[in-house]
Amino acid sequence: MKKTITLFVALLAAFCGYAQDKNSARPSNFGTTIVLKGKTVKVPITITNTGTNVINNLMYELTSDGGNLEKKLVKFDPAIKSGEKGRVTLTFKADEECRKSEKVFTITRLNSVANASEQKSTTGTIVTILEKPVVTPLIEEYTGTWCGWCPVGFDGMERAHETYGEKVSLIAIHSGDVMESNEFQNLIKRVGGYPSAFIDRGDEDIYPSAGELKKQINNDINNKIAAGTIQVSASWANAAKSTIMIDTKTSFVYSDDNANYGIGFVLTQDGMKGSGSSWAQANNLSGNGSYASIPFWYNAPSKVTGVEFNHVGVAAWGLENGMKGSVSPVFQACEELQYSYNASIAGKTLIQNKNKLNVIALLIDRSTGAIVNTAQTTIDDYNPTGIMGIQGVQGGQEIIYDLSGRKVNSLTKKGLYIVNGRKVIKR
Repeated sequence: MKKTITLFVALLAAFCGYAQDKNSARPSNFGTTIVLKGKTVKVPITITNTGTNVINNLMYELTSDGGNLEKKLVKFDPAIKSGEKGRVTLTFKADEECRKSEKVFTITRLNSVANASEQKSTTGTIVTILEKPVVTPLIEEYTGTWCGWCPVGFDGMERAHETYGEKVSLIAIHSGDVMESNEFQNLIKRVGGYPSAFIDRGDEDIYPSAGELKKQINNDINNKIAAGTIQVSASWANAAKSTIMIDTKTSFVYSDDNANYGIGFVLTQDGMKGSGSSWAQANNLSGNGSYASIPFWYNAPSKVTGVEFNHVGVAAWGLENGMKGSVSPVFQACEELQYSYNASIAGKTLIQNKNKLNVIALLIDRSTGAIVNTAQTTIDDYNPTGIMGIQGVQGGQEIIYDLSGRKVNSLTKKGLYIVNGRKVIKR
């Protein structure tokens, strides 16, 4: 099938009057990487073979802030076939001072001839910092009630919660069952098998057993150098509990005047349950001696009813790239950036119990899609005495958001608004 597609592309190129270059490759963007002063960091770059020849080797040039840094020959074994991908890993040493420096990676030659690609260069940023910020990893576990091996992930997530509490953010993303949400479909497309999980939306999935999750979480908490931290609080905007007012505070470890970050939100629910076969969890661990260390599922039947599912992703806003305008592209190191969003849960039909909801705030690197850091919170009760009532605010220098989370110029209609981070009623 692959040979047929390759032949078709070649024939189409000939018919259209152009020929595909023999030696052509483009590198991926490698985003922003943080390194502690005195340390080194490894940064992988994906290489896509856009030519017809296999790539046996390449020569690259690396510059830093406009000055030459490195030239190197990299050999591939096995070679990178046409249309496929390989990887080059760069090692960067922290600068002598805390600063941000831009790196440009250029593939100059392939198989000892010039790289014909029009996209032969990519940029990235290395930021040197003095102190490691606190990291709260994100685990997104992919599961389904139909999946007989998914109780492994169920147990892994529960043990992670018991061990780390709010030091880790957990989202169980269901697919193919009654807890599936359309809002997570783009993430689900990444999954090659069930159960599986991703930590901070890295390139490779992990098996969500208790032991593997513990290893990954410990590594993230102890070794990951994050660009910034995020805090979150939430409360109900009204007695009907139809809108959640979410407030965040974000701080970065470096200064930037052209950053590309965003804040997204995920709503999870604990204790989800239902009756009928669609809620019964398939269980291949039943009586399987290899899983005797997971006694509940080992002793349970092959179909388990009455299960309460925790950490279930039931709604999301800005899930992949964050909300537009949620993080200013210009900020100073340690500056506290505030963002408020009113999340309407109208139409979020998966929600069963509003008293068992949690909000997870995601700080996202928009250039790579990776999760920089997270925070989570329960939702405080509606408190009308905590809302400041005013007759009107005429905008000016005020930053105003309406109930849907949209930024507006002024309070033109009656209702609840967020003005410079304060809850305000227009009467």
